[in-house]
Formats: sequence, structure tokens, C-alpha cells
Amino acid sequence: MSVDKSALFETTKALWPAAVRVSDNPNATHEIYRANEDAFSQDDNWRQLALWAFHQALGVHEKRALAKGLPLHPHEVAFGEFDARMRANLGGADCWSDERAEYENS
Repeated sequence: MSVDKSALFETTKALWPAAVRVSDNPNATHEIYRANEDAFSQDDNWRQLALWAFHQALGVHEKRALAKGLPLHPHEVAFGEFDARMRANLGGADCWSDERAEYENS
């Protein structure tokens, strides 16, 4: 079995609004992440991993937006940022060894 990394990234990115006013609510990205996480089954490992990886990738963008007083644009997250987070998360514990192999071989 293989995972379509690009499709996983695109469908995860599509769950986010075009802009998030983080200066109005410093917890906005966490709240959106939690709502997305709750919308999917906890047994959907790929979706849950993707949601977390995308949320992590937003971190740099969020800090930049806050520093400049601008809205955060989640759609600016590049696949490479998401992919790096996915690989780091899958490499973190042996319980993800099957998923790690599947992801790396896709």
C-alpha cells in the first residue's frame, strides 16, 4: 500500500481558511487545528498525522505574521515544509514504523 503524499497535503491544506487573523486571536491556529482534528476519526492515522504536520509547518508562518501584524495565509505552506514535518513525526517513535516505511516508499 502507498500513500499519495501530494493528495494528503492538498486535502489537509484545503481544510484551512484562506486567511487567519492571528493578531486578533493568538490561539486561532490551535483552535482551527483542534476543530479539524475532531472532524476526523482518531483511527485515521494518515489524516491525523497530516493535520498535525500541517499545523506544525504553520508555526514559522504564524510567527512571521504576528511579527508583522499581518494575517496568516495557511495556503502559503509549501509541500516541502509539510513533508519535513511528516518525516520528522513518523521518525519519532517505533510505533510508526509501518507508516514510516509506507510514506518513504511512496
